[in-house]
Amino acid sequence: MVLESIVSPIGVRKNPKSAFLLGVIYAAIAIILAYFIFPSDPSISIIFLTTLAALPLLIDVLIAEEEEGMDFLKKFKKMPLIKTHLDVFMVFAYMFFGFLVCFIVVYIFMPMDTVTLFFSKQIQTIQSILGPSGFSTTTGNMVIQGAAFSAEESLRIIMVNNFKVLLFSLLFSFLYGAGAIFVLAWNSSVLAVAMGNFIKRELAAFGELTGLGGVGAYFKAGSLGVARYMIHGLPEIGAYFLGAIAGGIISAAVVKSDYNDPRFYEIVLDSFDLIALAALLLIIGALLEVGVTPLIIR
Repeated sequence: MVLESIVSPIGVRKNPKSAFLLGVIYAAIAIILAYFIFPSDPSISIIFLTTLAALPLLIDVLIAEEEEGMDFLKKFKKMPLIKTHLDVFMVFAYMFFGFLVCFIVVYIFMPMDTVTLFFSKQIQTIQSILGPSGFSTTTGNMVIQGAAFSAEESLRIIMVNNFKVLLFSLLFSFLYGAGAIFVLAWNSSVLAVAMGNFIKRELAAFGELTGLGGVGAYFKAGSLGVARYMIHGLPEIGAYFLGAIAGGIISAAVVKSDYNDPRFYEIVLDSFDLIALAALLLIIGALLEVGVTPLIIR
């Protein structure tokens, strides 16, 4: 197929930055196709089509990673925790941020009625967490606010939600090879809506205060948007990547019947190490979200 042949699995692993451009292309094409095929409600179709485009390449990447793991164990008997998976981790990371950038740009620059159509399910998801009054897409009244929770309650809610996403990343990758890309594409779209809404609100406030717009306003709003969500978002997203890699490697080994090989158990242990590291990153991310991000944004 054309999309999956743009870059080979070997090429994308040698140059993970190319996955960023692929992510932008996949998401942009998905938005266009979903709009014409499902014009009444394209929001979920955008995620499905984005996943469909990325899936073949990432499955091949994970299969190649499992094969290299087996070859590595022949020589060294023991897998180092992250070093051998760094290239795959970076492929997932760059592709995720490609999705994210594409969705943010669409959210910021498209008319609000179009944005609401493209991301209706994502907006509903955020409103289900913050409440209908906590997230408004009305022009000039774009607000993001949550209910009044104690720090302990907020931490509990964040931890439960984050570990749920990690579990889905593991299961989707195990059952569908690189199926976790669906979870990552969905989360990139939800994050894009939250960041895009925040940036639009800051731009509106800046314009009302100064009567000016331009590059400076976009830079200020963009910087605040990144700070608002990426301080805690980076370790959380990294955890989901690790979960996707762990599930995908085990899936590839099972499909190839490598579970009959004694080295299979080393692969499984290596995957559990990745899951443990992912859990640690989620805890760090939750603590940052509750204790650090609010102080910086204020």
